Amino acid sequence: MARVTQIPAKEPKDLRYRKLYFPHAEEVAFDTARKGFVPLPILLRKLLRHLSAPELRVLIYLHLRASKFSICYPTQEEIAFELGLQGTKNLSPYIKSLEANHLISTKTSMGRKFYLVHDPRIGLQYLATAGKLTPEELEEVNHLCIDLGQEPIQPAA
Repeated sequence: MARVTQIPAKEPKDLRYRKLYFPHAEEVAFDTARKGFVPLPILLRKLLRHLSAPELRVLIYLHLRASKFSICYPTQEEIAFELGLQGTKNLSPYIKSLEANHLISTKTSMGRKFYLVHDPRIGLQYLATAGKLTPEELEEVNHLCIDLGQEPIQPAA
């Protein structure tokens, strides 16, 4: 009976680059296999130019706090404190703007505010429908959607 030798799996390209260009990366890079890792959606990068810096900080904060069910419920005082804001009055406009752009939903119940963090596709679709994405931006977004195996965002009707 002939003996079959297994060919080792090819090392991922990014790992090869990391080893080549950053030989000490193992000591400083975050290991996503450990706890403490929350993924951010790749399509979020296509929203960056449409968000102010404070809006982006609040959105990322909510993403980082959200459970696998995309929901979180930190107090406004907690959010303001962790973001280094002077108070909650500075936070409310950003939350309202994120909600208006369909990036989050909020619901107040039982004396607490709940946040549902949306898939960035929802916000991108809203911006496209509202005519807030240029044709070039929409084309870039849709190229990324195709690369990710996702349905393209529909342009304004």
